[in-house]
Amino acid sequence: MSSYQTIFALSSGALPAAISVVRISGPSTKKALSMLVGKIPDPRNMFYSEIKFPKTKEIIDIALTVYFPSNESITGEDLAEFHIHGSLAVLDDLLLALSSISGLRAAEPGEFTRRALINGKMELTQVEALADLISAETKKQKDQAVKQIKGELSNRYNIWRQSLITMRARIEANLDFVDETDVQDHNESLDVSKEIKTLLNNINKDIDRGVYGERLRRGIKIALIGQPNVGKSSLINLLLKEDRAIVSPEEGTTRDVLEARLNLKNIPVTIYDTAGIRNTKSAVEAEGVKRAKKTAQEADIVMLLFDITKNNKELNGMDFIEDKEKIIKVYNKSDLFESVLPKNKENFIISCVRETGIEQLLERIGKRAEFLTGGKDILGPNRIRHISHLNETKQALEQALQEYTAKNYEITADFLRSASISLGRIVGIVDIEDVLDELFAGFCIGK
Repeated sequence: MSSYQTIFALSSGALPAAISVVRISGPSTKKALSMLVGKIPDPRNMFYSEIKFPKTKEIIDIALTVYFPSNESITGEDLAEFHIHGSLAVLDDLLLALSSISGLRAAEPGEFTRRALINGKMELTQVEALADLISAETKKQKDQAVKQIKGELSNRYNIWRQSLITMRARIEANLDFVDETDVQDHNESLDVSKEIKTLLNNINKDIDRGVYGERLRRGIKIALIGQPNVGKSSLINLLLKEDRAIVSPEEGTTRDVLEARLNLKNIPVTIYDTAGIRNTKSAVEAEGVKRAKKTAQEADIVMLLFDITKNNKELNGMDFIEDKEKIIKVYNKSDLFESVLPKNKENFIISCVRETGIEQLLERIGKRAEFLTGGKDILGPNRIRHISHLNETKQALEQALQEYTAKNYEITADFLRSASISLGRIVGIVDIEDVLDELFAGFCIGK
């Protein structure tokens, strides 16, 4: 399948640069090559030549061009790339020359990848992985995206989907071609229930992996919570190794939520510095406290900070945090503590002034982040969309197993069909238009 118009766009990074890549794809690619470089280069071979305006023959650049015929290109259409010198002037001239050729137009965001999907060169999960790879901040995110681009996820779901289609076909064949008196005996001999149970077990494992995969893709959220002036802003500055938050002896300096990114054990982490939690008559400060509590509720990890020199009974309960397991208690200002420091393996004693105890705290947070993102090499679903469709598949299979046990074979086949449709939605075989617009809006123009 080819689109009518040929598209072009800059596919490399910001200018100026040593080299820039301009990509064109579509039925008029050969025509554009003939008009700009005077010939169609041999497929998949770099061709060094002058690139000229079609009408005036003014030289745009002397650079490399490569041509990919439709059966060997990523878009499934004739495709070419101009590897030009990365100056604004050269790029502007080349784009101007391309726009002067009839049948060519500038590409929309993600349009090259959309054409690859439409023409069967990529599946939907691979397209999503490409977006994740482009935005990856850490090695673990990159590794997850690469595995998905290679088809590890889509291959698994295609195999499951094919097994469902086969099960359904065997049941329906028995219903259509076996005498009514033999239908029950033949369907019981198929023993589809074992296959359904095995698939359900695999889907349950993937749903569990999906929680980890989605966390890794978006990153772990860590909230710094505590009363005013316990050292939350000082701690975030230490963790980031820069003065991001304002530090002051005056209580209530932080009024809003401040966020910052951190790479921790190759896991992306967002740390939120929040307003000090206390009862206050100030409307502005009260709003800050409200936002701090909301941030804590939504966080994956809560670092609850105390001033070790003071009575901290007010925050010991932390009733607004339902999941107490995500709380890590941290006692700051050990440099001001005159008595012998208490020992508790569950709590951390630090000094932001002397920078003591920070490495141990980071180690604990890192281990928790690894646990929350799975810490395993098995690729699982990593978007809410994936997990939602897997749950739909699971529900349909549970219904199919129930109906098969009750010997309602026609209804069993129908639920197997529903399950295969839900799996097909993950890889993009059915009902994907509503996903594409949102997905490709996040792509750069030349992707």
